[in-house]
Amino acid sequence: MPSLIIATNLKKDQIPEKFCSEATAFLADELGKPPGYILIQVCPDQVMTFGDSGEPCANITLNCIGVVGPDKNRKMAPKLSDFIEKKLGIKKDRFYINIFDIERSSCVWNGSTFG
Repeated sequence: MPSLIIATNLKKDQIPEKFCSEATAFLADELGKPPGYILIQVCPDQVMTFGDSGEPCANITLNCIGVVGPDKNRKMAPKLSDFIEKKLGIKKDRFYINIFDIERSSCVWNGSTFG
């Protein structure tokens, strides 16, 4: 059930056409989850600043069941940051990524929880 949610001040036309499919493939590989369970949401055109600057920035959340944690997050941080910088052109020092391990009983899909 991984979900990657990116709020950014980039304009919609600055989001590469294949970004969602490339992000799905990246997370499937990195997290070992089937692509069919991965949700990617990009919220462009947000009114936001980082450090009182309107340069491109983002606030990113990655939710996942059971794979993420201190060790995995440490290993994944540079890879995910590089991916975001390369694909969206937002410098690594202009976004935060918050990673959450969701309990199986707290995630509903297809009418029931995963736990």
